[in-house]
Amino acid sequence: MAPPLPDDVIPGILLRLSPDDPAGVVRAAAVCKAWRLILADPSFVARYRALHPSAPVLGFLHNQSLLHISRLVPCTSSSFRPSPAADHHMRHAHDCRHGRVLFYDYDYRRPTTGFAVWDPIAGDLHSFEPNIGAWTQQAVLCAAAADGCDHRGCGGGPFIVAAAAMGFGGDDVTAGILGKSSTAQAQFYSSETGKWSIHIYTDVGTPFDLEDRPAALVGDSLYFVGDSGILLRYRYDLLRRRLGKKDRFIIDSDYLSVIKPPEGRRLGNVFVVVAEDGGLGLANLYEESSRLYLWARETVGDAGQWVRRRVIDLKTMLPIRSLEMRPCLCGVAEDGSAIFVSTEDGVFAIGLGSSSKARKVSEVGNVNLMYPFMSFYTESLLL
Repeated sequence: MAPPLPDDVIPGILLRLSPDDPAGVVRAAAVCKAWRLILADPSFVARYRALHPSAPVLGFLHNQSLLHISRLVPCTSSSFRPSPAADHHMRHAHDCRHGRVLFYDYDYRRPTTGFAVWDPIAGDLHSFEPNIGAWTQQAVLCAAAADGCDHRGCGGGPFIVAAAAMGFGGDDVTAGILGKSSTAQAQFYSSETGKWSIHIYTDVGTPFDLEDRPAALVGDSLYFVGDSGILLRYRYDLLRRRLGKKDRFIIDSDYLSVIKPPEGRRLGNVFVVVAEDGGLGLANLYEESSRLYLWARETVGDAGQWVRRRVIDLKTMLPIRSLEMRPCLCGVAEDGSAIFVSTEDGVFAIGLGSSSKARKVSEVGNVNLMYPFMSFYTESLLL
């Protein structure tokens, strides 16, 4: 029989439990009482948080109706599994952030249709009626995101759903007939009040359409992607704080504005991301290329400019067979730590840190858009 492990070695081993494997924590806790006490010790939890500061990707939301599988597909490396009853196949995923998923419910069998925010960990579902046209792009986020919440235990707490669109006075039909518009519109829903905010409009001067891409949260603003990388900035939190004051004089252009894309050729397949320094960034993949370009927004004097930071050659990172058909960007981690590339062979995560590595995270291939579900679920089992 092998000798028992020294007591001072066990905590170091348990610290290496993978954040994307909640079943590993359960199995470790079941070994013996001593291990359970180590896992429940507050000092151990603090060390675990320091060693694993970023929430892992536990799965992906998709809208591939022909796959006949749950809307939330677990990662290949994760033991996390949502309830089988929560497949949400009659709902359309619109966004995923801070442990919350935003759906639009199209199920004609239900008495009403509208938005629903789902917590895959707790299983809670919050439904509410839309108050803005269907041509919008939406983002869901923790209500305390701009106040420094670390999102380690805010699941089930208050949230905000922001919606933005390009259109003429909110008339989606008119916008669709007359083409691109220079009129931006936005509003947000608060679960704390159960109401939508005021609807703001402003002419941003440049006619464009918003793309079906997830927004990026940088500071107190959400950035929605338009044609070829043009960005619509929505300062939702500044507006929310302004609406809470007695003096509520609102200048819409203070809260909606445009940031033009990098100069030069059209970017093509583009996602807005959080840059390495926590600022605003872009990632793009040209149609005829397998090179991933990373851009960062820098301030020069009173103006801003785009600077190309890195170029990643996917041919050196992905299996050759996965590149037989042209790859495409299909998602981005909410903290900017990785971008996801869809190929015929599956979905790969490309690390955007100092050492870029690729790993396969899903067997589902040829997906145009996926929303990564990131959560500190494993860490919550230690408490």
